[in-house]
Amino acid sequence: MASGETTLRRVLLTGIVIAGLTAIATTAGATVVPNLVTPSTSPRSERAPQPDVVAKPSTTPSTTPSPSATPSPTPTAGPERVNAFAGWAKRLAEPLDIPHNVLASYAYAEFVVTQTRPACKLQWTTLAAIGKVGSDHGRVEGRTIDAQGWPRPTLMGPPLDGTSGRAKVADTDGGTHDGDQVWDRAMGPMQLIPAMWRASGVDGDSDGLANPQDIDDAALAAAYHLCTANQDLSVVANWKTAINSYHGMGPQIDKVFEAAQTYGTQSKNKLP
Repeated sequence: MASGETTLRRVLLTGIVIAGLTAIATTAGATVVPNLVTPSTSPRSERAPQPDVVAKPSTTPSTTPSPSATPSPTPTAGPERVNAFAGWAKRLAEPLDIPHNVLASYAYAEFVVTQTRPACKLQWTTLAAIGKVGSDHGRVEGRTIDAQGWPRPTLMGPPLDGTSGRAKVADTDGGTHDGDQVWDRAMGPMQLIPAMWRASGVDGDSDGLANPQDIDDAALAAAYHLCTANQDLSVVANWKTAINSYHGMGPQIDKVFEAAQTYGTQSKNKLP
């Protein structure tokens, strides 16, 4: 596997380029998700600036250390994401109630799959909706998101032991990713289970560590998972199939849809 396919190219965009991209972003809308009743009337969202860097998923299982056994590192986000998306995200963070670095990660993930899975047509609003429903963007149970996009304390879901309405998923990774050698658990702000992480895990910010606790990595892994079939997610049936394939989201598909639509409407209304 070529190193260029597993790490981001470190490229600093100039202020002029970023300004130009931002200007384009404020005038170009994009379909959020297909309207489940009348697709043609779907609200339009504010599209983020588009940098020229791409990260691709690993073709081998990720080797994330168990958070329960290893102190959480503090990776530094890649400058290309910060420079290209920080301003856009900060303007929308408060009205959308999404941490600005988390919102930037959703936007960057959309950009990457637009380049690597163009037929998918995934929007950041769908990722934001999954993040909202799954973990309140990593803030569930009073957690905070640090400057590197990591939930503090580490976010690990309850064991998937079939109780309390949870799915029953026996351990599949020997506790390598979730620290549990009996049951699997949903991990990080995007609540990825080990099987999803093994298939789509990626070092989204080129810090040398792929970890589902890092929102840069988690958002991009979630995007790759949703685009596994590379089907057009602006088509109702395809969007539903993708959401239903995401652990824990199928039973809450209406909440995911409503959150995505809300983010799309609010983002379009909050920026000129």
